[in-house]
Amino acid sequence: MNNKFTKLFFIVLWGWVLTGTLFAQDPLALRAIVDKTALAVNQQLLLTIELSGKDANKVELPDPPDMGGFFRFMGSGGTSQNIQFINGKMSVTKSQKYYYMAVKEGTYTIPAMTVSLKNDQVSSQPVKLTILKADEKAQAQPGVDGKSQQAAGATSDELFIRGIVNKKKVYQNEPVIVTYRVFIAAGLGFENYVPSKLPENVGFWAEEVDLGTRPKVWEEVINGKKYVLADIKKQVLFPTSPGKKTIGELAIDCNIRVPQRRNNRDIFNDFFDNSFFSRTVTKTIFSKPLDIEVMALPQAGKPANFSGLVGDFKMSASLDKNHVTTNEAITLKIDIAGSGNIKMIPEPELSFPGDFEQYAPKSTESISRQQTGVTGTKSFEFVLVPRFPGEQHIKPYVLTFFDLKDKTYKTLTTPEFVIQVDKGNDEFVAVNGSGLSKEEVRLVGQDIRFIKLAQVRVLPLDYRIYKSFSFYAVIIFPLLLLMGSIAYNKHLEKMSGNVAYARSRRANAMALKHLSKAKKLLSENTQKEYYAAVSKALLGFAADKLNLAEAGIISTELESHLKNKNVEPQVIQQYLELVQHCDYQRFAPANVKLYEMEAFLGKAKEAIISLEKTL
Repeated sequence: MNNKFTKLFFIVLWGWVLTGTLFAQDPLALRAIVDKTALAVNQQLLLTIELSGKDANKVELPDPPDMGGFFRFMGSGGTSQNIQFINGKMSVTKSQKYYYMAVKEGTYTIPAMTVSLKNDQVSSQPVKLTILKADEKAQAQPGVDGKSQQAAGATSDELFIRGIVNKKKVYQNEPVIVTYRVFIAAGLGFENYVPSKLPENVGFWAEEVDLGTRPKVWEEVINGKKYVLADIKKQVLFPTSPGKKTIGELAIDCNIRVPQRRNNRDIFNDFFDNSFFSRTVTKTIFSKPLDIEVMALPQAGKPANFSGLVGDFKMSASLDKNHVTTNEAITLKIDIAGSGNIKMIPEPELSFPGDFEQYAPKSTESISRQQTGVTGTKSFEFVLVPRFPGEQHIKPYVLTFFDLKDKTYKTLTTPEFVIQVDKGNDEFVAVNGSGLSKEEVRLVGQDIRFIKLAQVRVLPLDYRIYKSFSFYAVIIFPLLLLMGSIAYNKHLEKMSGNVAYARSRRANAMALKHLSKAKKLLSENTQKEYYAAVSKALLGFAADKLNLAEAGIISTELESHLKNKNVEPQVIQQYLELVQHCDYQRFAPANVKLYEMEAFLGKAKEAIISLEKTL
């Protein structure tokens, strides 16, 4: 009994120790990190606020301290987040960078910052800084020699584009999938692109594949170097004739963000080399032409009635009715579906009985252009009118195509249709029905129609038009319309001449547009795109109302402008917190539930409404 009690005691003790160890691992920690503790006046200081621990995602990073008097705030840098799993335990580290300029010599201590988690508070350690007197070199102004240099942009191994084909040797009319892929060296500031030259595809039938508004991005290591890859264009090409074919080059103009660089003796070198102070340059990159060898289709086993189709197809045919009377229209429908060049499917050449009146067929097509190829259906409808009674036969239609899987010719055949035609009325009207629909054919022989007499209203003899409301409405309405036109014209003139007024008027519409886009992206799989759309709505609305450039606007600049407009501090704080949360979820995303995203959208709408009321 004592042994059992002893074992049980040690098991409970070990479990308690182990549980305490597990929960004690990786506690929440807050750190203030600087790139240097001693610097001169006019030199840059980089402050990084870092929060780490298994619960770091549950706590917001604190605001940077007010270092006025000794430092001038220059802007914030990027937000980063690192998540690791070690022995099944998750560890999270996230940080935010801030840039300052030393403006006064002396000693300054960065105070401790504090964050709260539930009932616990975690504080950072104070950091002591020494600011020295600037020497003569430090006081020299940048670029005084007029020879300041700027980075020329990305090199050929940092940014390039390739055309990739799934096959280099194909048969005539066999699809070739061409993908244009951009390779961007990791860390390069690639912002956007615009096609400046589209590829010339002489000798090909081209079908464009829709890749969406935001291309998929992923990372790969090539020759020991990390790249970010994105497919920006994809086509399915069908070579129309045999021989050597060339797919032309694609050129795109890219916007690249590069840091400002100055002479080596400039004390501002390190400061202006960061991403906050950078410029955008345009670089044009080209893909190389691609050569494709196109083989002629084999002659062995080639049918005399070969349609020219290449791929994999199926065919079906149907008749809406097989028992009719003379002069009654019937419809024959033929559907051809499969993968290949759907638009190349020829119009069926059918053999109809000689006493059938036939009309030009109506064709419809449904094409799906996917990244794996082109599929779809092409349908043909024939309207027929039998003129004489008896048993009539529509002979089968035969379609041949070249099957790429088996490398053989295959034949598709419709069934033979038998139609029983009974004698109808004796009227026979022969018309040229080219282009008529089935409904129009049903009106053949009914060219004389009954004319319905209209009901005429007779006015009383003592009726006076000037005593009616309509009389005055007709007179006043043009005047109101003219006044409204004048007012609207003045509004348009003000819109065109006053940019700030125009932007302010359209701010609500643009914000609603971005919020509507964000609502469509409400999904855990499109979290980054969702928060990007909400951020666009928030920053775009504020920029339009304040007549600021939306691109490059930072939180401190926005806060300053809002304060100048006498916006309530609570409204400003709520607005900026939402913007910062969007940036965090875009660049350092955490797992967010769908209901949280929906609630955040509501907060964004309320913030925009609150800001609208105060501006």
